[in-house]
This record gives sequence, structure tokens and C-alpha cells, in this order.
Amino acid sequence: MTSRFGTLEINPSDLLHFPQGIPAFEHLKEFFFYPIPENPAFTWLQAAADPEVAFLLVDPFLFFPGYAVDLPARLQEELAIKEPADALVYAVVTIPDGDIRRATANLVGPMIINPTARLGMQLILEGTKYTTRHQLFKESFSGGESIPSSGGNEG
Repeated sequence: MTSRFGTLEINPSDLLHFPQGIPAFEHLKEFFFYPIPENPAFTWLQAAADPEVAFLLVDPFLFFPGYAVDLPARLQEELAIKEPADALVYAVVTIPDGDIRRATANLVGPMIINPTARLGMQLILEGTKYTTRHQLFKESFSGGESIPSSGGNEG
């Protein structure tokens, strides 16, 4: 049962294990992806044990082409990542007051997931130029369409 998507039937093999949980949600260890078919750049990461906890994720490289994340050896070992292709990197999205035009991505705390090993964790980058609120969209065109931002707000 989820608060956003109703009752879902999840195959246990689709669960992702977060051994340390997610900061502020350390008690939750099992999550699953709930894709957004009409917009594959985004997906939900839903907690299996708490219907209220879901994180909207985005592929940060689509919006911030210069974005880079160095995965520490410790994290690579914990998530059984042997090469870069083993890891998916997502940014958590915040939508202030439900206004998608003001959506921001947290580039300081990317979610790192090894889909093959079904393992994940939120990595907190230290000493980085990134922030927790990089604007996803530039100002809207007069026609109401938004375009992806080619860079982050550094402030």
C-alpha cells in the first residue's frame, strides 16, 4: 500500500536494499522503483515498509551534463560496483509548493544504486561546489514550455 500510487504488487526480486537506510530514514531499508512512463527521466523511489515515504528521482546528467560523482572505494565495495556501468546515479527532486517550474535537484546527496546487486545508498558529497537546490528548469517560454537547464545554480 502506498499513499501516492495506491496498492501495488511488488515482486521481491524488484526490491532494492539500502543497508544503511537513507539519511533521516535510516529505519527504512527496502525500496523499489515506481517509474513515470510519460517522463522516463524521472522515477519514484518508494519505501516498501512506509506508504508515505517516496522520493522523486531524476537522472542528473540529463539536466547537468558537467555533473560528476567520484565513488569512494568503500562505497564501490559496499554496493558491489566493479565498473562505472554497474552504478545508476540519481538526484532527489524537490518541487516547492507543487510547482514543477521551481523544481530543484539535490546534487550534494546523489542516490547510488547497483541494479544488478539490488543495493543502494545516498552518498553525501563533501567539499563540493554542488548544492542541494540546483534549478532543473530555466524560465518558461511564453508558450508555457520549459527547457532543461544546462547548468546548476551555484548559489
